[in-house]
Amino acid sequence: MRTSHILLAILVLPALVSAQTKVGTTAAPFLEIGAGARGVAMGESQVATARDVTALYWNPAGVAHLTGGQAAFQYNEWIAGTNLSYAALAMPVPGVATLGLQVYRFDSGLMEVTDIVFPDGTGEQFRVQDILIGVTAARRLTANFAIGGSAKYVRSSVWRMSASTVALDLGMQYDTPVDKLKLGFNISNFGGEMRLDGDNTLVRIDLDPNATGNNDGLLARIAVRSWDLPLNFRIGLGYALGSGPYVLSLNADAMYPNNNDAYVNAGAEFAFMDMVFLRGGLAQNFLKDAEGSARFGFGVKLGNRLMADYAWSDRGVLGSTSLIGVTIGF
Repeated sequence: MRTSHILLAILVLPALVSAQTKVGTTAAPFLEIGAGARGVAMGESQVATARDVTALYWNPAGVAHLTGGQAAFQYNEWIAGTNLSYAALAMPVPGVATLGLQVYRFDSGLMEVTDIVFPDGTGEQFRVQDILIGVTAARRLTANFAIGGSAKYVRSSVWRMSASTVALDLGMQYDTPVDKLKLGFNISNFGGEMRLDGDNTLVRIDLDPNATGNNDGLLARIAVRSWDLPLNFRIGLGYALGSGPYVLSLNADAMYPNNNDAYVNAGAEFAFMDMVFLRGGLAQNFLKDAEGSARFGFGVKLGNRLMADYAWSDRGVLGSTSLIGVTIGF
């Protein structure tokens, strides 16, 4: 099959695939929020071209291309006063593999506990917190082909309830025979289900409200359902135009999640002198009722070891979000 046919299939198939939507039917939704300002600004299309430390999120195979150690830190001012923080570290071990570690955390901040009797607050406060801790190993099998995998621990907590599970990411990247054309695959969050459990699932009931003298305060536990993680299969292409001081990179990823219809992310990056980078993209193309798709951002390389990035995302009726990140080489 010609490369042009592959590209056409990647871009068109999600527009033709339609199934019953399953929005809101998976746990730990923070796993779907992109990590890495460069990738987010390019429309969250990185599966074929992420080759810095943030590839730990987009496609673990990407860190196999590192020639030295890298660390990344980011802060994402999210919706309704919530925030996300991300830290990642990757380092090649000669003769073995490139090893990586990532931590991704969502925090809602403190919120008031309310109920029917006290709609303005009971005096108690609670918060929602999610965390991902992942370890990665990646290796180049040939000069053009790399594979990688991550094992991840995922935990969610709401007030005095919590749930946890483990998951796997598997990916590959291939530099095709067509010059500057890259291909990538990734399956993320393949793992167990999550079910919240804790004190907040306990309620007091009266087994026979029509009887007197019986115990009307028996403790019962609410049956809470288990939910899958947001499993996602990505396939994408990246192509670079130009050389020397001016390079234009074009990306397109087809996304096949288990909690929504298929869609396409696409983006571009213009690099000047390998020092200043302008980026833009559109996420969730062909997805019905998508809320916000525009992504923009820029990056500045300071010397050979420091990179600063910014990304802005349109989130539809929810407003917009900003993400800042720093990558350090060592």
